[in-house]
Amino acid sequence: MYTIGQFSKIGRVSTKTLRYYDEINLLKPMYVDRDTQYRYYAYEQVLKLLSISELKEYGLKLEEIKAIMDKEDADLLKKFLQDKIAEINKEVQNSLKLKNSIEQKIKKIELGGNIMEAKKDLKVELKDRKSLIVISRRTITSMSNISSVIGKVFEDIFRMNLKPSGPVMTIYHDKQEFDVENADCEVCVPVNSRVNTEKNENIKELAGGLVASTTFIGPYSRLGEAYAKVVKWIEDNGYKYNGAPFDIYLNGPQSVKSPEEFVTEVCFPISK
Repeated sequence: MYTIGQFSKIGRVSTKTLRYYDEINLLKPMYVDRDTQYRYYAYEQVLKLLSISELKEYGLKLEEIKAIMDKEDADLLKKFLQDKIAEINKEVQNSLKLKNSIEQKIKKIELGGNIMEAKKDLKVELKDRKSLIVISRRTITSMSNISSVIGKVFEDIFRMNLKPSGPVMTIYHDKQEFDVENADCEVCVPVNSRVNTEKNENIKELAGGLVASTTFIGPYSRLGEAYAKVVKWIEDNGYKYNGAPFDIYLNGPQSVKSPEEFVTEVCFPISK
């Protein structure tokens, strides 16, 4: 039998971690002394501890590891590992796109470009948008997770045997300041206008009306330029805000080679 201190050294984990594993029933000590409450572990538990540490290194969550350990299910382990590979592949693609953006920025600098150069061709237009029937999901989420929300909306569309009839939109409902880690977002995708909006809570009519808009070409990280331009135009021309602003993604990561080619329409509902 090993004391908790000895076991922590063997497994290269802290005693605090071992106590937490005990608390969540992931790895309980073989024996606990009734008088001293000292924890003792058996030789047979060493492999389990090392396996837990290995799966943590792979990026699996403790609840996933516990499910695997409890069921001793190789197929479940395979599924979690395949999901992790898919996640890593997505991260690699995002990193490659970021690398490409950095390389393009370096080229601009080498050609004498301003490091804080703003878009000079942003024009604000007044548009009278028609109402749309959309499938939507509203949630509090990190902006880095917005693609997964978009994916769920498309899952809803296909599950209801519908077809998209327009580009993806994101409405920003934040009342005060914008929190990139906890943004109040609603992802919408237009669908066939003949759909009955009473069939499902995720089906709604998105009201039309007057908007001030501009079309921005470039990475999403620079969309603030478009927002600043439209906000200034609204204030300069005596209009009032009349609803939550929204973005319309006229293309996206799947259809272009670089974030520099992203085309996004930024819209602010307004009134006089």
